[in-house]
This record gives sequence, C-alpha cells and structure tokens, in this order.
Amino acid sequence: MTLLATREFLLIMGLGLIVAGLTTYVITWMLVAVHLRDHHAAEHARLRGFMFAPHAFGWYLAARWRALRDRDLSALAVLGSIGAWAIIGGAAIAIMSKLLAYAGAAS
Repeated sequence: MTLLATREFLLIMGLGLIVAGLTTYVITWMLVAVHLRDHHAAEHARLRGFMFAPHAFGWYLAARWRALRDRDLSALAVLGSIGAWAIIGGAAIAIMSKLLAYAGAAS
C-alpha cells in the first residue's frame, strides 16, 4: 500500500513540476526573447528565436545567458533556467514513478 501511495505521489509531483516549469519557461522566454532582440541581436539570431528548439532549451539549461554579462537579462533568464530544470526534474520523477509501477509497486 505504501509503495502505491509513493508511486502516485511521485507521479503527481512530477506532473506538477512539469506544468510549473513549462509555465515559467514560456512566460520568461517571451520576455527574454524581446530583451535579446533589443540588446543582444547576435545572440538572438544565434538562438533563432524559437522557444521549443533544443538549442534554446539547452541555452537555458547550461545558463549560457551568463556569458552576456547583462544584469537585466540575468534577472529574467534565471527564472527561465529554473523552469527548464523543473521540466527536466519533473519528467525524471514521472519516469521514476512509471518504473516503480513496472517493478511491481502497483500491487
């Protein structure tokens, strides 16, 4: 019974992290994209401006925005990085929940 509750808790927590991270990522990406367009045109062109491109997602995960040394951008982009890592963490937790189900935690 406790393994079933643990599995369900992990699934709900993982999905919650994915939703929270995705919301943060989408909202901050719009703000960061405008800031990059206005102040760092070369970086904006390098990212190609699409928020769900793996290159742009990796830009947040690796915190490459720090290389630009822009305090205003950092204030926005740190939230996007937290959101990107929340998506990764939530997906990992949801997968762990599924693996527990395969291991027999559902009984």
